[in-house]
Amino acid sequence: MQRKFVLLFLASLFVSVGTWAQCTEYKWPQDQATAEKKADAFKAAIKDQNYKAATGSLKWLMTNAPQWHSDLYVAAIDTYDKLAAQEVDPAAKQNYIDSLMLIYDLRIQSCGDEMNVLNRKAISAIKYNGQNKEKLASVLAVFDKTFEVSGNNVYDNNLFAYMTVIKNNADQLKNLSEDQIVQRYNKLTEVIDSKVKRAEEQNKSADIEKYKKVLNAIDGTLAKTVKFNCAFAKKVFEPKFKANPNDVGLAKKVYQIMLADKCTDEPSWLVAAEVLYKANPEFGVTKELCQKYIQNKSFDKAAPLLTEIQSKASTPAEKAWIDLLKGDIEFQKGNKPGARDAYKAALTTDPTSKDGFEKMGDLYVSSAGECSKEPGSAEEKLVYIAAFQQYKNSGNREKMEQSLAKYPTAADLTKANWKAGESKKLACWIDETVVVKARKE
Repeated sequence: MQRKFVLLFLASLFVSVGTWAQCTEYKWPQDQATAEKKADAFKAAIKDQNYKAATGSLKWLMTNAPQWHSDLYVAAIDTYDKLAAQEVDPAAKQNYIDSLMLIYDLRIQSCGDEMNVLNRKAISAIKYNGQNKEKLASVLAVFDKTFEVSGNNVYDNNLFAYMTVIKNNADQLKNLSEDQIVQRYNKLTEVIDSKVKRAEEQNKSADIEKYKKVLNAIDGTLAKTVKFNCAFAKKVFEPKFKANPNDVGLAKKVYQIMLADKCTDEPSWLVAAEVLYKANPEFGVTKELCQKYIQNKSFDKAAPLLTEIQSKASTPAEKAWIDLLKGDIEFQKGNKPGARDAYKAALTTDPTSKDGFEKMGDLYVSSAGECSKEPGSAEEKLVYIAAFQQYKNSGNREKMEQSLAKYPTAADLTKANWKAGESKKLACWIDETVVVKARKE
């Protein structure tokens, strides 16, 4: 009950004190003699590390001399911080923490300096309440206010901490929509961008690297908080990238997210890939970029990249990818036998890779209209039987199912006067024999 009284007592101190100053000069109350005794008492208690003994004098001064000096609040904050850290009883500990949060507010009310005090309050808030589900919303409010007041001058300690608080609220309280998370994330990155720019102007390379690491950590936490997919990339990262098209960090985000979510047909993905290639032409990016150029039939752009990665390929897997890319070029040019030869070469180059089989399956499926004079006939559908085998070898069950769905029906076989189990040769460039099967209906 006594501790509850302390908390209520501190809360009752929120009264108007008129125009505040920074409390940088001592301002004694009318009863200066008593105030001096109280000041000496709390200083002596703190020196002896008897923090509980210091609380009485501190409360008296905060009540009767709220603008005495900023030293009063520095001492009070330190005292309640120590008491909270030492207390083992959960209820008592939380009481000290709540009192500590109120003292920060009292300092702002009496002495101003809101930006600096709020930043310190935010550090204490996440330290003590960051994992307390009942207090998470209030911690978020402290950080929101801190970032609102501080602009680009938020303390470095509060950058990643803010993202942590956002994640904890979203995960545990479900009180933030994706848009609300993005709004705060954008504010965070704006602050970091400003700090990076300032560090660049001052030629502080260590600070630049520090902020880059912080941003990477924030992005990592964001990825655990929201779903990183194409829609998210277009909403959050694409606008930033368009505004800063030479930003390698943003290019990497757009590139990786869209590649993972298989939306590389987005124009911004290609631009991002080109930016990354210019910054660091490593094998993976070069390969993906070359593949996109081939898909777009930009062979004049693909050819030099293919030559380049041939010199970089060092493992069987990388060398096999070059064979696959060569096959893709022949496929796009309409040379399907040449494409199949290249895909087969990839399987020889790297026997552990199954991509060549899948590519051949795609090649066969694309030839359905070429292998029969009668559209929709059993003869035309033989290519799906051939494609199924390739997809089976590749392990791609989705494409296996798609091929099975296009097998000839029993009616197709009757019309062609064929029987299941017979061997038939595809009368086109594929030039392979397959065993006739009917689609299950």
